[in-house]
Amino acid sequence: MLIRPRFLFITLAVAVILAVAGPSSVRTLLAQELANAENPPAAAPPAGETATQQPAAETPAAEAPAAEAPAAEPGADDAVDDRTSLDPPSEPPPSELAPELPQEPMTPEQEALYAEFEAKRKVWEKTLKEMKKIQILRNNGVDKSAKSMDRFYELRDQSRRELKELFKAAEAFFKKRRDEFNSVSFLATMIDYRRSSSYYEDSFDVARLLIEVGVTMPFLEQMAARAAFVEGKFDEVLPIYQRFVDSNGIDKLENIDKLIANVLEFYPQWWEEELKSRAADEAAGDLPRVMLETTSGPVVIELFEDQAPNTVANFIQLVESGFYDDTDFYQVIDDILALGGDPAGDGSGTSGRYIPDEHQRPDRRRIFRGSILMAKRPAAPDSGEMVPNSASSQFVIAIMPIVPKELQQTVFGRVIEGMDVVCSFRRVDPTKKKEQQVVLPPDRILSAKVLRKRDHEYSVEYVP
Repeated sequence: MLIRPRFLFITLAVAVILAVAGPSSVRTLLAQELANAENPPAAAPPAGETATQQPAAETPAAEAPAAEAPAAEPGADDAVDDRTSLDPPSEPPPSELAPELPQEPMTPEQEALYAEFEAKRKVWEKTLKEMKKIQILRNNGVDKSAKSMDRFYELRDQSRRELKELFKAAEAFFKKRRDEFNSVSFLATMIDYRRSSSYYEDSFDVARLLIEVGVTMPFLEQMAARAAFVEGKFDEVLPIYQRFVDSNGIDKLENIDKLIANVLEFYPQWWEEELKSRAADEAAGDLPRVMLETTSGPVVIELFEDQAPNTVANFIQLVESGFYDDTDFYQVIDDILALGGDPAGDGSGTSGRYIPDEHQRPDRRRIFRGSILMAKRPAAPDSGEMVPNSASSQFVIAIMPIVPKELQQTVFGRVIEGMDVVCSFRRVDPTKKKEQQVVLPPDRILSAKVLRKRDHEYSVEYVP
């Protein structure tokens, strides 16, 4: 008999640590893991300032962002680490993840899978408890040392790895036993958390199975369709969206869902070409790589030197010069992009030089989730057209495909590690700012370094 879990509590406050009294739940643990720390508030942005450079995309990101005021200077006690100020999370749940077994006994295989799920849950919970201890000691002024903060960020990255392993363990058990409350509740909560964070990797099977067992939350169909698209399961996308529309109406589709539906006609062919290119990249095994150490964790980028050699050379030179260190991701839009590489932090900054476009090459790479492309100047407000050869230092990380009418920007790399980190960046959408709104500092690149490059000089051709 199927146990119908109560899912009304599943909505997550992903960006805020829940510091409330009393027992907590799985969603509180998820909020702890993702939020981990909040920066101190900054002043509201000045009005009337516009950017001169932004990404080409038929989205709100094409609007010129207002400049953001810098974060307040940390006090003397906070000088050891200005990446965060930490708030204590709630207590880990004492009972809500305790076994609530179905009426029928488990088989030995199911018991083993359930035991693994519970063991990994306890490991993850232990890591979060240690993070909480560091938070409390810091907030109480007992230990604000750099050593404790380094340990906190080490635990943060560890907790992300443990959460992924816990998700896989819960999925493995759920596939063998679909009527057990804890795994169903955990997986549904995780899927909602991933959707709210624009994190779609390895999520399609779970979302589909939750739908099959009768969990009737609309976000499951949205998540299943988006995850199917990201994972290249294109034949699955439209049937799922059709079921969603039949149940909820077409007006409930979000902009990203409409974009996905509109690009399905040509994306399968593009994806097939991209998979061949990635196979060739892997076979060569020597493409340059760069690591961005950000305020939310490390992001590793592989650079497409074969298809965009000059753009890659420019990027490597800027990285090696320290140009990107301490620069903000000053625009981060849900399901669209993260935009960085601007020393001014408001969309107007450049390296002082411009490079020729390389998107006209016949072997050019196209935009997929995790693609890195150069930002350029708009030809005119709201035109969707870019000034040729106006790329300099700013770059876009595509959270989901950004497909202008004609590709006008050079794709020069992709995220190979840390897409979950990119998805955790604080959202900064200048089109949604209001008067008197408190503006929190954006995530930023703490440092950038070249992990690997080919054995030759990386000279750059600039626009005269």
